[in-house]
Amino acid sequence: MDVKVSDGDIAMVASGDYRYITGIEEAVQRVRISALTFKGDFIYDRELGTDYSGLSADDDMLCEKLELLLKESCVDIHDTTVEVASCDSESLIAVLKITFRNRETTTEVNLSGIIQ
Repeated sequence: MDVKVSDGDIAMVASGDYRYITGIEEAVQRVRISALTFKGDFIYDRELGTDYSGLSADDDMLCEKLELLLKESCVDIHDTTVEVASCDSESLIAVLKITFRNRETTTEVNLSGIIQ
């Protein structure tokens, strides 16, 4: 169980309590946070995030390398696997296929401010 993050802030219900998420919704949120955080930038957990150093937008193997980096950064998200379904080298929007236990979904991450 995790607290839902919405628009960069903690989501709350009308009573003022936090909104909690579980299952595939929690897995997607954790993958997105890991993909959109530079490894070492989060002060409370320096291992959180993805190390994008050495990855460039004009690399012919961008999707394959991105998938390896994301799999490494998400390895500690239990019962979850990540695959890069597609990655546009111009817009740098990656579509990630996330599998949590026996459920699958996709999410988009915009890496334009991350990958040079």
